[in-house]
Amino acid sequence: MMQEYLSPADMQSVLVHDVSYTRAVRLLSENWDTEDNHLFSDRIKTSDIIWARKLQRAGLIRGKHDLSTYEGAQKFIIAHDDWLMPAAKNELLKDFD
Repeated sequence: MMQEYLSPADMQSVLVHDVSYTRAVRLLSENWDTEDNHLFSDRIKTSDIIWARKLQRAGLIRGKHDLSTYEGAQKFIIAHDDWLMPAAKNELLKDFD
């Protein structure tokens, strides 16, 4: 995987550990709990996938699955299908159609 730099705005998010960064880290570390609030199921969204890929490409967080490959994306979907919104699944696979 070729390493890419984050934009200044993205670096700011990393430095302050904002919500977008925190969600992407939870996704990559496979520490996503959809049962935190039983009234509201917090599932992975498209923006979480985009952020997680940015962090992987920048070499900041590796994660168990390389989301830039079809194999890695497919394995993540198989392991955590119930975590994903349908649009997030589409985002994971869109580069491989």
